[in-house]
Amino acid sequence: MFLEFLSRRYWKQFAAIAAVHIITASYGVTVGWPAPIIPLLRSPETPLPSGPVTVDEASWIGSTLCIGGTIGTILFAIIHTYFGKKIALLLTSVPHIILWTLILVGDNVWYIYGARFCSGLTGGGVVSVVPLYIADIADKKIRGTLGSLTIIFINIGLVFIYAAGNYLPYDLIPKIMLVSPVAFIVLVSFLPETPYCLLKKGRLLEAERSLMFYRNISDQQYQTAEFTTEFDELKSFVHTQSTQSRICWADFTTPEAKRGLFIGVFVMALNQFSGIFAILTYAGTILQMSGTGFDPNVALVLVAILNICGNLTSFAIIDRAGRKIMLLLSATGVGLALAVLGAHSYLLTIGYDLQGAEWLPVLALALTLFLGAIGITNIPFFIVPEVMPPKLRSIGSTISGTLLCMFAFVTVKLYPIMMVNIHIYGTVWISSGVCAIAVVIIIFLIPETKGKNLNVQSDSQK
Repeated sequence: MFLEFLSRRYWKQFAAIAAVHIITASYGVTVGWPAPIIPLLRSPETPLPSGPVTVDEASWIGSTLCIGGTIGTILFAIIHTYFGKKIALLLTSVPHIILWTLILVGDNVWYIYGARFCSGLTGGGVVSVVPLYIADIADKKIRGTLGSLTIIFINIGLVFIYAAGNYLPYDLIPKIMLVSPVAFIVLVSFLPETPYCLLKKGRLLEAERSLMFYRNISDQQYQTAEFTTEFDELKSFVHTQSTQSRICWADFTTPEAKRGLFIGVFVMALNQFSGIFAILTYAGTILQMSGTGFDPNVALVLVAILNICGNLTSFAIIDRAGRKIMLLLSATGVGLALAVLGAHSYLLTIGYDLQGAEWLPVLALALTLFLGAIGITNIPFFIVPEVMPPKLRSIGSTISGTLLCMFAFVTVKLYPIMMVNIHIYGTVWISSGVCAIAVVIIIFLIPETKGKNLNVQSDSQK
């Protein structure tokens, strides 16, 4: 049945989002790039003529991406608001080209800082534009499935860099990666602007054709009653928005807005303070410090593959199981896995003989990323448009995305410093505690949004 839907009804939505996610996968490469590369940059074999980088410089290499992400989220939110989501998507490739050029020609750590900042600009575009693009074009029956593709493609990039970063020459990776933004520009150029953006500009006929494209309807004579209803709802939704007064403070004080903003801030905080993004960034260093008997290079690839398995699990069942249950299972599992990783590190630090248990850190890390991938790392990116009032959906996504980048800066900057000062066990136990608190909040305060129609005004917004 799923393959039938994919081949007949939904395949253009999947194809369009796959094209968009070329830049997402490329961004995933930059997210994971420090994991295999920072140990190299800190070693005597560093490719930088200026010499090995320090712990503090390594923390800036990781966290500079988040500074760019904060700015990029706001910048691309402005671009898609005034110029449309297609233009905003295409422009995400510009900083991406610059970043790999800087790594290719750079001979000291400042070039890398600049590259990581540009990577953050692209990531800000991915965070602020891609979820809204998906919300615009996706059928509500598969919106969660399509939303899960974002993190899958990020982790495809992670697998590539975790494998290639340890075996390919330092200067070959940027040469390979400069191909991806070119392919992205070519393919996305052929996609129509979203129906929502076209209706906002008053281009009714083009909006209808755009929706027909994404619903795989080749001609007006093949339009179904379901299509007509969907398009009429979308027109009514856009008209209502256009006749509403401009956003003011009172819009943020309604119960629906307060709940939506709380959920948006909460899921983004959980996404980062669970430690998963920092762990992905410094996985190579964590494996080196954890006392595992595995080859860290092989363990990195294994961990990344299991991470994708978690993404695929979420992809397959998210629109049947629902957002809340997946988020709950994810937070619970990540908290327990990090507690185990911390316990192993603690026992090793105080001198216990853990011979025969060298595999445990790799398993705990793999479970952390697998269980994170079924909820914590992907659901925040598409639940925010579902919980925000329609009038505040765009600005709510921007606020949440900006806070995500700020939270990421804090965790990525502090993680390597904390691992030195309070050891791995202290660092991951803090993240485990965050997950424990999150479980309570999810149970009592997070609603289920599976199948919610995003093109219908709530009563409080009419």
